[in-house]
Amino acid sequence: MPDYRVKISEKADDDVEHHHYLVTAKNEEEAKMLAMKFMAHFIDDDNDPEIIDNGYTFYNKAIVVKIESIKETTKEKFKDFLLKLHTINMT
Repeated sequence: MPDYRVKISEKADDDVEHHHYLVTAKNEEEAKMLAMKFMAHFIDDDNDPEIIDNGYTFYNKAIVVKIESIKETTKEKFKDFLLKLHTINMT
């Protein structure tokens, strides 16, 4: 089965954070379904998130969590991406 890199945004007030996850799925549609199931529990304290297009809202729409993109990748490419993302002055 192929691997997919899922980019999820988390917006609270004017602050936006991006999270990157690796999902193994049959196809992009299944990767999205698995990511949506994961995001339904993104905020542990809110047991009743509201579903929106490509995501959820938590705490009466105070926090919005959405899928920004899904791209096919490999585990090695994903590791390289994370290394570059979290490394300062990589030359």
